[in-house]
Amino acid sequence: MDKTTLVRSDSDLNALVQVALSRAKVPVTLCVLDYVPQLDEWQLIVATPWYDSRGPHEANAKVISALLDQGFYSDVPIRRVYVRSPQDPIVRSLELELKTQTEGTIHVVASTKQDGRKQYSVVFAPYIGPGGAMPAMNFSGPDQLRAFLEKRLRIDRSTVDEAINRLEHRRVASIFHVLLTKREVKNLGLA
Repeated sequence: MDKTTLVRSDSDLNALVQVALSRAKVPVTLCVLDYVPQLDEWQLIVATPWYDSRGPHEANAKVISALLDQGFYSDVPIRRVYVRSPQDPIVRSLELELKTQTEGTIHVVASTKQDGRKQYSVVFAPYIGPGGAMPAMNFSGPDQLRAFLEKRLRIDRSTVDEAINRLEHRRVASIFHVLLTKREVKNLGLA
């Protein structure tokens, strides 16, 4: 997916929606980004009790109204915002996953293939885990690596710039304190 279809970043999308909902006094039990691999995009899941008490149509209308009132509507790709009941199975699953987040370090190692092209291997090393081999994701260039780190892992651009710069000079870079749910680790191929 092209970065131009995003707000400024997915975390900006989350921030704009949460601020709008807070100012509009819309009750929210969960507001979290969820990666959908089939669509290759992050979706913002918003759970509000209004979905059950006022109905799905009015709950969605209140979210859109909040974005309009705050002047954020044109900045938020509304097709990526999903309003749901707190009782929805997807919401329940995400709540459970959030309680089981894994913190760790992303290690990136640059190497040169026999044909002279650079290859980057990415490993997620959880601080606490079951042990065993950690799978590596391999990327054939800095653009693919950057897209993975920024888009899929939601690591901010300045941190990614610093890591790529470090790779050019030292061939190894680490990004500490990365939080991922167990589902994200599995979906990203890092478990």
